[in-house]
Parts: sequence; structure tokens; C-alpha cells
Amino acid sequence: MRFVVARTFKKNGSAAIAIDTVPSIFGYSEELEQRFGRKIEVLLLSGDSAEALEEAWPEYAPIAVTEDKESFERMIEEKVNRKK
Repeated sequence: MRFVVARTFKKNGSAAIAIDTVPSIFGYSEELEQRFGRKIEVLLLSGDSAEALEEAWPEYAPIAVTEDKESFERMIEEKVNRKK
């Protein structure tokens, strides 16, 4: 399975969502940056689960896999606002 992973650069980990739930990765990454007022690194990663993603990409851990766009955006907001 392929995931869109958003890294927030706050050392609070990343949020992930299945790629097929996002209409346009390029437009969506710009939308996220405008909404949260900060750079958000957006990656395309393959893995079967959050654990598989974390094992393959430990620099992005912990990775929270969400089911829908609203949950994904809430998770990003939580990670952006969380203190180190």
C-alpha cells in the first residue's frame, strides 16, 4: 500500500494517509502548508502498516496512519501544535 506521509519538522512524528484518498498530491501539499502556515514535507512511502513505515523510515517515526482526509489534517494539526 502507498501512503502520503506529512512530516511537520517538530520532532513529533508524522501523519500518513492512503494515497488514493488524496485527489492531487501536489495541490494538497500546498493546501496543507497554507492552512498550517509552515513547511510540511510530504512524501510518498510504501508499507503495509504504520509499523512497517516506521521500520523502513525511522526518521519520520512515530507515524500515525489515518483513515480519511479529516483525520489526517487533525493529526497534522495536533503534531504541529504539540510541544517537543
